[in-house]
Amino acid sequence: MSVKRERFSGEPASVAKMDSLVGRKILRFDAVESTNDTAKELLGGDADEGTVIVAERQVAGKGRHVRAWFSPPGGLYCSVVLKPDDKNVSMLNLISGMPVVKALRHWSVLATLKWPNDVVFRNRKIGGILCEGVYRHDAFWVVAGIGVNTNTPLDRLPTEVRGTATSLKAEAEIEVSNEEFLEYMLRDFDKVYKASQSSARNVLARDYMALCSTIRQRVVVETPQGTVRGTAIEVTSQGALVLVDETGKRVEVEDGSVRPA
Repeated sequence: MSVKRERFSGEPASVAKMDSLVGRKILRFDAVESTNDTAKELLGGDADEGTVIVAERQVAGKGRHVRAWFSPPGGLYCSVVLKPDDKNVSMLNLISGMPVVKALRHWSVLATLKWPNDVVFRNRKIGGILCEGVYRHDAFWVVAGIGVNTNTPLDRLPTEVRGTATSLKAEAEIEVSNEEFLEYMLRDFDKVYKASQSSARNVLARDYMALCSTIRQRVVVETPQGTVRGTAIEVTSQGALVLVDETGKRVEVEDGSVRPA
């Protein structure tokens, strides 16, 4: 990764780039409300497809269903700007977690994905994804927000989440360079994103399932339409979780929160 240091009044602290679509421009900030919100503000201007927004900390980070994502210094907080074909959007929410899992495994933490896009290790959350779609001047964009507890001090997290969270530093007993982690993750993200925009997207569902600890588990899924119970057996090419309920009926769930049955 070649880094060009530039300073602008009220703008990123530095600008970097990689030799790939994802990461071809990396804008670094000391602190933002959320990297997703910053990316959306910059869409079509400083942020085009492949741009990555990185912050040392977020003061108003957010996760799925408007949940707060606590972002003290030490963690990795970034958003990737994407401009996918409309028909290939549905899997992005899931596959955006795959590069995070692979990066964590590179640093000896055998994380998995909890459907749809929580990154977990031994049932503790170590990372999360929030993909948001937005229109700008009739063009459709997706901003994929990624939060990873790399060097996050667990005692800096609110007491209500400490029992269900962990970090790379706590599990591997090492302090990783967030810049090295980011570069490793973005190189894989680039491959996954390009595959999602091609005929290889069906293969991605299989690759996702290989990393997903929800598969083959009896689960309860709280959905906007109600509660669904059953055994998770697969994920479709559109990203839906397929359950077999107590009667043997197949049920597809497009959105929801999963917990063990």
